[in-house]
Amino acid sequence: MQNYVEKFRSAFSTFHHKERYVTHEQEIADKKFIIREMSTEDIKELLQLERTVYAGELPWTRSAFLAELYSRYAHLYLCVLYQNKIIGFVGSRASLDDLHITHIAIHPDFQKKGIASFLLKEVEAFGYRQHCQTISLEVRISNIDAKRLYRKLGYEAKKRMANYYRIGNEDALFMVKKVK
Repeated sequence: MQNYVEKFRSAFSTFHHKERYVTHEQEIADKKFIIREMSTEDIKELLQLERTVYAGELPWTRSAFLAELYSRYAHLYLCVLYQNKIIGFVGSRASLDDLHITHIAIHPDFQKKGIASFLLKEVEAFGYRQHCQTISLEVRISNIDAKRLYRKLGYEAKKRMANYYRIGNEDALFMVKKVK
C-alpha cells in the first residue's frame, strides 16, 4: 500500500503545482547575487547569454523557453543576476518521479565559482518537495568540467546517447542522482 501511495503522490505532483520561489540575495564566492524565478521578460537576455556560453549557438529558442515557462508540469526555472544582469540560469521539470534538469548555463566570467552548484542544489530541493525519486540530466561527452561537477554532486552516468546534440552531432551522457 505504501508503494501505491508514493506512486500516486509522484504522479499527482507531475501536474503544475505552482510553488513560489522567494527572490533573495545570495553570497557566492564573495560576491552578492540575486536569485529569482525566470520570467518571459528575461528570454531576450537568456538568448544573449546562450550565445556567449555556447560560442554563438542557441541550444534553446524563444519558443522553447516559453513552452517550459508555461508548462502544465511542475517546474522551476531560476536566474542569477549580478549587477542587474543575468549571468546564469537553470531549468527543471518534474515528470512522474523524476526531476529533469532541462538547461543550465553560467556566463564564462562566472564559471567555477560555485554558482552552478548552488543552482543545482536549489532545483534538487525543489525535486525533493515534488516527491521526485531521481534527478536526471544530459551533458555533452566533451564537457569535462560539467561532468566533473555532476559527479562531485552525486550524479552517476547511466548511458551514452549517440548524436544527442543537434549542433555537432555530439553524444550525450545521461546522468542520474537519487533524491535524498
